[in-house]
Amino acid sequence: MKQRIALIGPGRLGRAVGALLQQAGYPITAIVGRDQQRTRAAAEFIGASLMAGTDLKRCSRAELVLCCVGDDQLAPLGEALLDVLADTPSPTVIHFSGRHRAAILRPDDPRAAHWQVMSLHPLQTFASGEQGLNSLPGSYCAVEGKEELFPLGAKLSLELGCQPFRLRSEDKERYHAAACMASNFVTTLFHQASTLMAETLEDPAMAKTVLAPIFQTAVTNTLNLGPHQALTGPIVRGDIETIRGHLEQLAAHNPEQLSFYLELAEQTRQLAVESERLAPERAAQLKELLDSFTSLS
Repeated sequence: MKQRIALIGPGRLGRAVGALLQQAGYPITAIVGRDQQRTRAAAEFIGASLMAGTDLKRCSRAELVLCCVGDDQLAPLGEALLDVLADTPSPTVIHFSGRHRAAILRPDDPRAAHWQVMSLHPLQTFASGEQGLNSLPGSYCAVEGKEELFPLGAKLSLELGCQPFRLRSEDKERYHAAACMASNFVTTLFHQASTLMAETLEDPAMAKTVLAPIFQTAVTNTLNLGPHQALTGPIVRGDIETIRGHLEQLAAHNPEQLSFYLELAEQTRQLAVESERLAPERAAQLKELLDSFTSLS
């Protein structure tokens, strides 16, 4: 018999995790959220409509308490669970934050001494519960906590369709920074590019549409070939006058984008040097050009 689960925080991530574990045969004894209507809708999505509620006391029967709440809510939630889990034998309390260590869930209180705490972080982005349900399988999942809990974390990860890997507690924040670069920053990059592109088109609404194929191909090439081989464009070719034209136009018409372009151009220049496809002399000239525009950004 698989462990009984209580899910706290049935948002986008919670919906996906809850639905997948419910499908894997885990009995769900409680789905707890702050808003009854939204929690009921999430419980229906998960497939456990009778388990919805707003009272944390509903979690007392669970062996696994899954905390799918925001980073800033984790420590207060741990405190709130003290009385709830006081009589629950050896509960395992799990959070899904990429930033915080598992220990944030354990209050410095004797009533929490019998808790096991662990963190699971699926390396995936969740725009909706439905999207998460489809994209979680095939992803990777970081397991962090005491070594003896890794088998349980690995098992739950596999039940979610993810490949587990162990993460050291002291590396959690840097790990999360890398994940944000890969997920959040690529979205910001596309937004900045489409905003600039829109100003050049007769129909600005076409910006995202016309950029989508080249964006998708660049990501695919990078994943398949690696950054050094996939890199294309004027920087790796050493086309200094092309870059000068970009900078002059941005300085004149889009100064708010100049610092963004300069930082990415410098990082791309360094990547081109590492790939040994940009001659040292051209790399130095390009560095000089970028530095000359820094004061304008």
